[in-house]
Amino acid sequence: MKTAGILSLILLVIATATPVAGLASDEYSYAFNDTEGYSSQLILDIYVDEIGKALVIGYINDPESLPFLETADYIYENETQQLYALTHALTEKSGDRWTLTFTTTANYTTYQVVFYLPPEVSLGRISCSDQLEYLVSTANESLVVEFHGYEVQGPYVRIAYQQPLTTPTGATGVIAFDPGYVIIIVLLAIVSIMLSVGVLMVRLGGEPGQVDKPQGVPRKEIERTPGMARIMETLTDRERAIVNALLKHNGEMTQADLRYDTEIPKSSLTGILRTLERRQIVKKKAWGRTNVIKLTEWFLSQNGGE
Repeated sequence: MKTAGILSLILLVIATATPVAGLASDEYSYAFNDTEGYSSQLILDIYVDEIGKALVIGYINDPESLPFLETADYIYENETQQLYALTHALTEKSGDRWTLTFTTTANYTTYQVVFYLPPEVSLGRISCSDQLEYLVSTANESLVVEFHGYEVQGPYVRIAYQQPLTTPTGATGVIAFDPGYVIIIVLLAIVSIMLSVGVLMVRLGGEPGQVDKPQGVPRKEIERTPGMARIMETLTDRERAIVNALLKHNGEMTQADLRYDTEIPKSSLTGILRTLERRQIVKKKAWGRTNVIKLTEWFLSQNGGE
């Protein structure tokens, strides 16, 4: 979602209110400007509040590899690959006991995820993939658990913790707030508002320069030429299904609509579209939380004489 103004404000709030425990900003730039292994790096900071809501900030090449985004409010900047998300899907509660589970469906050459837990919690069992290592520390009055690893496959993290059922009080009977953690709560509220505004802007038409979703255009089917047919004979069944769906919709669809039309799983669709892009059969442009997929001029220009 290209919401430059919103992202700038969020970045300003984060920069002034909450230091990142992972990499410094210049280190982020170094890691993601290095093209070698670029597409398989995951660097996230996750702040969890007392009611289990999590603020997720960081960088990832393929957000579709994060299952929790299915139900989260989030902004993903395609050009910078920055992610901002709010979710309740990472935590479960039973009494005063909590379990935080973070899973992904991709493989990474570099994996670094840092969790910031409420200051009063007591840690229970911590488990993770064999390829990962973790370190427990404190920062800004919060309990910090950092996981990192290299060449990890489908990594998972699970943290059990316990927090008091009642808020501790001081000698005067006034509820005691942790100043460091109040910053995180305020940050969660601000980002929640920003996400809501961003989603509303996209629903109302988005920002200037954003790719517009085709609307009001007759969905006539594009006639298949012999040249197109010969190319399609070289495709797999799923690749052919994608091209057929696009031909039936004037040569362009959103990636979300394409997934529902072809019934291809989201994780598989992303890889198939990359293959078709490399073969110059389709191209994509960002639109909100998804992409607009279009048949290329090269493919549409194929005729019987070639």
